[in-house]
Parts: sequence; structure tokens; C-alpha cells
Amino acid sequence: MRQAKPRAQILHYERLEGEWPTRFHLRVDPDGGGILLANASEAAYLSQAGVVMAQMLFDGADEGAVRTEIARRFADVPASQLTADIAAMRKLIADLAEPGDNYPVSNLTDPDTTSWARELAAPLQADIVQGDLATTENAIRKAWDATIPHATILAQPDANMLELPLLTQVAEDTGMICGLRGLASWLEPEVIAEAAMAGLDHLDLLYISPLEDEHNALTAPGDLGRVLAAFEQCRELELCPVAQVPLMDANADIIDEIMEHLRKIGIDNAVCFALACEDEDEAGDAAGALPARALPQVAMVLIEAAEEADVRYLWAPPVWFDANRPLADQIQRGPRTAGDVAVRIEADGSVLPARGAGCAGNILTQSWEEIWSAECFARYRERLRNPSRCSNCPDLEICGADCPKDPAGWSDDREGGAAQ
Repeated sequence: MRQAKPRAQILHYERLEGEWPTRFHLRVDPDGGGILLANASEAAYLSQAGVVMAQMLFDGADEGAVRTEIARRFADVPASQLTADIAAMRKLIADLAEPGDNYPVSNLTDPDTTSWARELAAPLQADIVQGDLATTENAIRKAWDATIPHATILAQPDANMLELPLLTQVAEDTGMICGLRGLASWLEPEVIAEAAMAGLDHLDLLYISPLEDEHNALTAPGDLGRVLAAFEQCRELELCPVAQVPLMDANADIIDEIMEHLRKIGIDNAVCFALACEDEDEAGDAAGALPARALPQVAMVLIEAAEEADVRYLWAPPVWFDANRPLADQIQRGPRTAGDVAVRIEADGSVLPARGAGCAGNILTQSWEEIWSAECFARYRERLRNPSRCSNCPDLEICGADCPKDPAGWSDDREGGAAQ
């Protein structure tokens, strides 16, 4: 019997394993397969049968009911395999329920194992730029309707910071995992505390260097002290702190010290991105960007330093240096997205893929189906399925989605560029 095509949807569950509850998101994609996320920090890709089993187990069905339904939907499944598969699903749920405080979800390392070639309904995370309250609330709800389970609100210095707890509450009320990213100097301790009370899951702060002069020169006077105080506040609030580390000429030679300092102050998670320029761009190089040829070596140094310090790192796509904007502005803006499984939603609703240039559409005025089928997303998914990995550095994780030396795989938001 031909099965009807599944409807893309996202289901939210909470399950107590041990002392603390775990929030699960089960997303059903158009091909019937799905993704199971736990606290937005661990993800498992599920087959069509796996999706059915997971949903029934979360809904409280007993093993007999699960066996009957799987046998009805999927013919010729041996009884012994059914028993093993149900046991495996129970174990997967239990294992995912204890992932630790790791944010955000792991980035792509090998596209062949990530199921990007499947008919996915949407990315796993939306980085949403803070705008006016009503518009940003609408963008959050639209992202959830598009089956995106994780939102990170990107605080803006010219916006109302007192609205951030309200936006956190909107995301939490929908069922989303919610993060907040910004400069520590933009976020008063009261705002962080109120956002935590509203359900904030993680706080991402720009961290450039353990050297006060170097960090503050590209952020704000006294900002490093504010970062350290905010990270300490996170521990008091049981909120996961994340260091967002830009890589550029100014700090490329102290990566070891950066990772060691993060370990010393108890930061287990870092999102790292390179501010990059083409090898021939002498002006960009002089302004502080890293030439393309330097990225693999910088990445290798960071990998070794992070592993030595036991800091979990995630690669965000390199950012193309913009000669028309001050270095500090580009550093403070951060990466377009915190990884390859995310999109950026601008304050006006424009949706950008993690890499390349071009806007896929507007989430406030267009259907998600129209946006997701846009040409820039099609090109992006094709690059992930066929990454430009070469034999020069076969084990370098930064190459998993695209060669870091190839500007075509960078986030291109240069003023007047194709992404504007």
C-alpha cells in the first residue's frame, strides 16, 4: 500500500532522565525521515521507521503497539529486527538525554554522514537579528512554523536590550531552544538574569583575547571584564556560556593562550570564525584579515589547542572581509551563522544561507517552501553534497563543508555585494 507523503512538522517533548529534564525536538522531514535533537546539542538522523518509533515511544506507547504499527507500515520486517530496533531507539533516547551542556549542535564534519542529501524540511537553527519587538517576535514564530527548533537572538547595539527577555519568552513559549548572542557590554546583568528566568538556554559572548587591551580595542572599554563577569553569572544561573572567537591577524599567534584561558575560566564551548580575505588582497591583509592561504594552518593550530585545553569548538563559515567597513564592526557583527546547519534571519525578515551571497527570500512575507527552494539554498546544498575537499589536509574538519581557501564557500555580506 502506497503511503501518503508525510507532512513536515516538529514535535516537542520533555523527558526526565536522572536529575534534570531533557528537551527533545523530533522533526519530521518531507521524505518521512527525521532528526531527533536533545537540548539542541546532540542530534541523530532517523529513518522513516525510526521517526514512527520515536514518536510512539515519546507518546507513551508500549512495545507491543510500536511493533504492530511498524509491521503495518513497513512490510517484511522480521520480528527479531523489530525487537532490536525498538531497543536501539530506547537506548538512543536515553543516550541523547545525557549530552551535557554542549551548545550549539555539532557542525558538519563529513557531509556524507549528515543526510543533507535527504529531503530536509529546514535547517536546525536560525540566528535571528534583533529588530523591533513585533517584527522579531513574528520572525521567531515563523521560524518555528518552518520546523526550525533552535533560535539564537543576535542582540544589536541600537536595539532595546530590555526586549531580549521578552523575545526569549516568545521562543520558549513556542517550544524552541533559545540562545542569545552579543557583546557583554551591550547586556546588563539584569537583562541576562531576566532572559535566564524566561528560559534562555545559552549565552554566546564575543571573546577575542585574554589580553585586555587587545580585546577591548575591538569591542568596548572594559568589555573583557564584562565578559568574565557574565560568564560567572551564567554559572550562577545554570546557563550555558559560549565564547564566540573571531580569528584574525591580531590573535592568530595566541590561539594557545585563548584556549587555555577559556579552560581556566571554565568555558567548555567555543564558536570560532575566521575573518578572511583573498590572497591578493593586500589591503585586507594589512587591515587585519587572514589571507585564504593561512586558514588551514590557523585551523590546525586551533584544533590542537582546543583539544589540549579540552574546549569543544565549532567552526562557523569564514566571513569575507569588507574593505568598506571598520574591522571592529565586522568582528562585533560576528559570523553570519553559528555553523553550517543554520540560517540567518535579518531584522527585516531576509533569510540568508550560511555560506555564499544572495538572499533566499523573506520569512515574513513568503512561505518557507518558497524560501527553502530558492537557488542560493540549492547551490549551498549542492556544495555540501560535493565539498571541494582535497588531499592536502584530509583530516581538517574545517574542510568538511567547503575548502576554507575558496572564497566561494565564505559568507559574503560585503557592502554593495550580492548578499545586500
